[in-house]
Amino acid sequence: MRNEYKEKIASKIAARYADLEVRIMQDIVRRIKKTGEITSTADWQINRLKILGYSSEDIENALKDTLNASYPEMFELYDKVIDWEYVRNKDIYEQINAEYIPFEENEHLIQVTSAIKKQSLEDLENITRSLGFYLDYGGRKVLTPLSQVYSGYLDNACMDIVTGAFDYNTVLRRVVTQLTNSGLRQIEYSSGYANRIEVAARRAVMTGLTQLSGKIAEYNAEKLGTEYFEVEWHAGARPTHTIWQGRVWSQQQLYDVCGLGTVTGLCGANCYHTYFPFVPGVSVRTYTDGWLDEQNRKESEPTEFRGKEYTLYEAKQRQRQMETAMRAQREKVQLLQKGGADPQEVMLQKAKYQGQLNEYAVFSRKMGLKEERERIYIDGRGRVAPSKDTLRTAQKIMNTDYLFERGKIANIMGVNKNAIDFGKMDEKSKKSVYNGIKKVFAQFPELRGYTNKVLYDPDIKGYAMSKSMQGVLKIGSKFSNYKELKRRYDRDVRMQFHPAGTNADAIIIHEMGHQLDGYLTQRGVWGGNVSLYGTTRTSVAVKREVLQQLGYFDYIRAERAEWTRMGYKGRELNEALEFSKKEFITKHISEYANKNEREFFAECFAEYLMSARPREAAKIFGEVLEKIMEGLR
Repeated sequence: MRNEYKEKIASKIAARYADLEVRIMQDIVRRIKKTGEITSTADWQINRLKILGYSSEDIENALKDTLNASYPEMFELYDKVIDWEYVRNKDIYEQINAEYIPFEENEHLIQVTSAIKKQSLEDLENITRSLGFYLDYGGRKVLTPLSQVYSGYLDNACMDIVTGAFDYNTVLRRVVTQLTNSGLRQIEYSSGYANRIEVAARRAVMTGLTQLSGKIAEYNAEKLGTEYFEVEWHAGARPTHTIWQGRVWSQQQLYDVCGLGTVTGLCGANCYHTYFPFVPGVSVRTYTDGWLDEQNRKESEPTEFRGKEYTLYEAKQRQRQMETAMRAQREKVQLLQKGGADPQEVMLQKAKYQGQLNEYAVFSRKMGLKEERERIYIDGRGRVAPSKDTLRTAQKIMNTDYLFERGKIANIMGVNKNAIDFGKMDEKSKKSVYNGIKKVFAQFPELRGYTNKVLYDPDIKGYAMSKSMQGVLKIGSKFSNYKELKRRYDRDVRMQFHPAGTNADAIIIHEMGHQLDGYLTQRGVWGGNVSLYGTTRTSVAVKREVLQQLGYFDYIRAERAEWTRMGYKGRELNEALEFSKKEFITKHISEYANKNEREFFAECFAEYLMSARPREAAKIFGEVLEKIMEGLR
């Protein structure tokens, strides 16, 4: 009962911080919604401070509300623990004729308790002083302080809407997804580590309780004249804790065997075990060694679910993960509703949540675990799951690939939907294709009608290919498994084979770069200040111009002089220079950009459009391309 009560109150305090998280995210969504009402860039500049500014006062008020609501609950919990952990031993005091001092008269324990209470309250306050989100910048998760979310991230999202680069629903969906996937976090600047805010709050509360219980236990042991302690037992403990939980240990063994005082040991991070005095000849053990051994054996036997085996501990960890995912999905639904998102989008997200709930129920039943839905409903915001009719409608929509259906891509491209073939692509891959094409067409609407086919072709050896002069985009079999596709592409980026700051979604953008090259070449557009250099292809001219501005030719001349000075000549000199050329382009763009002018163009295009922080070569490419398009437009 004690542990249940601790969990109940700790969860109540954690819920305060979960509510704070939602309030802040709703504030961000509210500001984006205001942006959606602005029709011009000029109006945006006028209203920018009004929309983005004055956030600090609102946030400070939300923080104060959360802290003030947490304090009474914290004090209530500490009072209960004192009652349980100190008063519970009164009978033993009497049995051995030891002096029992009522807590309200025990100055030593009052001092200890006050110090721990003060530290716990400070820990809660510290949580609110360093908040932020993990946000995606070009495929890289960056821990972003809350002030920067408002000043930079939110500003960029709003600009996407105002300038017409992305429609309101797309931006809203992107922002909501990123915020809910991360959750509001406490940032530990010293370590660079971040905890979800409700987890950090729960941990601060439970750490204080554990410390208090330990101090009371040690005080009681001293007064009772014993050096022995019994450690509490609970089902599903982490494997390293099962060897010592439920057993009696000397005070020194608490440190040597149980790891008391360490992060991973007794009373460490996320450890719910407590210990209390054990007087040999007077105290009676709660569990025998035989019972504990048999229980450990049972808990270590795995249970299979959907092709994977789980011990009891692993099953409980998986349960916690599922609960976290469902809380995030609830937030997502609520924020999309708050932002006035497309009703069908909201419907689909509700359907996803229902699917998560169903899976959670099936998993818990199979593992023999109690469903702890109060962990899911911590936000206190009522029903999110769809009605039966809504769920049936959502399922029909999902079966027609509503979000990324052929018709939506075809509409962007200005072609018939029969010109789009997804083949065996999975849903995330379809989404990647959709997002890539949409992003490119938003900035280069000239391609509408030029790129006329998107076809799945399992015979392609690479990721995808572009018949740029025919306006045909072909997508290979690697898009049948987006998770594996992402893993491969991320590896390629780490190896510098593809540009830094890009992710798997850049594949389609790369191929659309080929399409743009083909489009410009067919129209003989060299534009702006870009010289023809006697070429018949736009990408050749662009490559030369970018390398010129990047200092490539001066670099190669210097390398030639250096290799010659070192005695290289003839074939050896040519091979050395070839190495220098490839090294330069790999460093500034990617290894794949060395293949030919067309791939150089496409790789620069991908980094220019996708990277949150494009490097010098990509920036120069962007400037050159803008001049070309100015000449065309």
